[in-house]
Amino acid sequence: MSKREKEAPKEKRRFSNRKLLIMSVILVSMVISGSIISMMLLQTPNKFSLNAAIIDQLGDDYPNPQFVKEVTSILKDSGFNVTHYKSKELNVNFFKRLARSSFGIMILRVHSALREDGSTTDLFTSEKFNPSNHVEELNNGLLVKGILNYSHGPKEYFAFTSKFIESLEGSFPKSIVIAMGCWSLKPECKQMAEAFIKKSAEAYIGWTGLVGTNHTDRETTKLLRMLLEENKTIADAVDSINPDWNFRGSQMEYHPQKAGSLKISSLIADAKTSCNHQSAVTLFKPVSAVCITNFIRFR
Repeated sequence: MSKREKEAPKEKRRFSNRKLLIMSVILVSMVISGSIISMMLLQTPNKFSLNAAIIDQLGDDYPNPQFVKEVTSILKDSGFNVTHYKSKELNVNFFKRLARSSFGIMILRVHSALREDGSTTDLFTSEKFNPSNHVEELNNGLLVKGILNYSHGPKEYFAFTSKFIESLEGSFPKSIVIAMGCWSLKPECKQMAEAFIKKSAEAYIGWTGLVGTNHTDRETTKLLRMLLEENKTIADAVDSINPDWNFRGSQMEYHPQKAGSLKISSLIADAKTSCNHQSAVTLFKPVSAVCITNFIRFR
């Protein structure tokens, strides 16, 4: 056998090994690329979302199907996908997922409660309070006991604090948050508003004092019409809202002040130019009763 013939099998083996190495590199690259793409797709979007949520914690005690119908119609006519979350769904775990749900507009039709010392405001869930549940969150000040004082007696629920919002996984990219309950934007108690803004919300709208259920339903509907149908700025729309004179002229306000010049139409236009449309994660009710938290009795 010639020298050339003896070396041929070795060349063939070297070629096979080289081919195997190239295929391995390509396969590993595909796996890494796929992982990176998957991570990117799972990340919270950084643009305004055309998903909207009506979070109706008040729906059991103060149902208002006309409010839900009108608000849903306004939102849908403006291009939003709307989900109405009923009271029975709104436990603590629902709110834990809130920042991962990508809602451009969040309507929090929930009870709000002012602490006895007037230091801050908490928002209610629909989960009955039990000191044996959510112990870590209670100990860390993320949750407190909220008491609703009805004519037939008080009811106790878990309420969440601004620290709870700050601790959530995810964010609220350019979201508009409308908190419909009492004291939801008391001038001296903006911690809840700040918590949403720190998590990337664009604006937080709420009431400076006590507010009746019928009043907040009516004026919130009016607000959305002005923002979405009349294309008013947040400042102009909020300034047109009627105070609740049944409760010392409690007014609707917004935070931060720089959000006053914002038009939601600009956020909608931005969302439509983005390829990052994502469906809302299925998660997730107002307020005539006076609310309290942290073992506080009503005045």
